[in-house]
Amino acid sequence: MAEIHITDIDYIEINSQDGLDFKYKPDVPKLKLVGTVLLPESEDEEDGVVFLTQKQLHQVIAGKDIELKLQDDRWLLGKPLTKEQVKKVGLVDVDAEYMGQAGEFKCFEAVKVSEL
Repeated sequence: MAEIHITDIDYIEINSQDGLDFKYKPDVPKLKLVGTVLLPESEDEEDGVVFLTQKQLHQVIAGKDIELKLQDDRWLLGKPLTKEQVKKVGLVDVDAEYMGQAGEFKCFEAVKVSEL
């Protein structure tokens, strides 16, 4: 298990769970968040995918004045995150299972979300 931090959001979409073996609540639909992930063990930011439940997504973005707009079956940011929003989202601890690499993206499944 790794503790990761989301530092930017490109888009969020409903995930087609075909072929993916989720460990955390496998029967609960997952959202696919594509963005930038900070990996504390290396302190590097990388493009990544985080699969999380709707409740977990709410825990990540709640109270941070982040506006999402639906466009072509994806939720996009209404406007880019401000430095303050990036800081607030980055403070949220996401305990996640590493699922592997998909092209240029490291993929994680969120198991627990907690704010500092």
